[in-house]
Amino acid sequence: MAHNVETATPSARGRAAHAARLLRRAAAPAALALLLFVSVGRGDAIGPLDRATAPHQRDLLLWEASHFLDKWRHRAVSVADGNNTAEARRDAVGEFFDLREPLALARFGLAAALAAAPDAPATQDALADVRAIEQRRAELQPTVEETVEAAVSAALHELGVIDALGPVRWPPVDFTFAQGGLVLARSPRDRVERLPDRLLRADVDLLSQAALEERIEADDAEVSALVTRVGGIATYPAHVTPNAALHPTLALVAHEWMHHWLIFRPLGRTWWDGGEMTSINETLADIVAEEAGDLALFILTGERFERPPWKPPTARPPPEATPGVFDFNRYMRETRVRLDDLLADGRVAEAEAWLEERRLGLRT
Repeated sequence: MAHNVETATPSARGRAAHAARLLRRAAAPAALALLLFVSVGRGDAIGPLDRATAPHQRDLLLWEASHFLDKWRHRAVSVADGNNTAEARRDAVGEFFDLREPLALARFGLAAALAAAPDAPATQDALADVRAIEQRRAELQPTVEETVEAAVSAALHELGVIDALGPVRWPPVDFTFAQGGLVLARSPRDRVERLPDRLLRADVDLLSQAALEERIEADDAEVSALVTRVGGIATYPAHVTPNAALHPTLALVAHEWMHHWLIFRPLGRTWWDGGEMTSINETLADIVAEEAGDLALFILTGERFERPPWKPPTARPPPEATPGVFDFNRYMRETRVRLDDLLADGRVAEAEAWLEERRLGLRT
């Protein structure tokens, strides 16, 4: 009996449909596996340093996205505000920085009240004082940030540093005030060399900082670790402490912006290599920050800062110490010279004992 070919064997269209169904069934688990691999990564790639710092690391992507949108939203509103005059912005800057000292005193008073009688009415009054000043500074902060950004941008433009794309200066000067962040710094024990840093959340308490240092050193006996607080971080917007005075703040904003400018160039991308490349990047940012900060201060306030002319270093010995006067720079130089000598001889334990002795000497 003859069979109809079309019913006895699948057509080309049927074979294609069947293959498509098989691919769809296989694609779902494959896509899920890929997503998990990308999201989590390979377990064997997570080292001791990653495990130790994971609970304390800052989510930079979330921080940058939220602050970037907030700043541009406020900028759009301020453009439409007819009362946002240059004089009003300068007044806001003056008030913001004038509140630094009252805030510091209020916080000191609150700490003393908490230590004496946490539940007393005076403690609640001290807390109210701190919150009132913090609230006022928070109200002024967006306007102050924009005014400082404009002054630093103008200074960089006048110095010929910032790039211009038509009316747009690139990269735009952009920062936000936030409490100083924490950085995990590491160095080999047998030499002074800065290994790549890890950025931590600003709210990690002192006990947790000490525990993290101990864990890092326990996991790697050849490394020394220190958690330290910094005044600025070159996120975008940059992360700048609100505790400094106006002039140092202008310099700090320029310093962090310089890292933004450098990231588009080979030198800036070597910052993560650590060691000398990090030092070169930071030194260059400091040099630009001094000039841009001085000029931004003049643009904003009309005040000129007279900086002494730079002189190249010489090989002559430092001046004699003044009897009875503590010289911090001399103390630290003596500490470093002796440290380098000990490490050069391979006397690591003695070098660490020397550093501890000098640390205790600073406390007396």
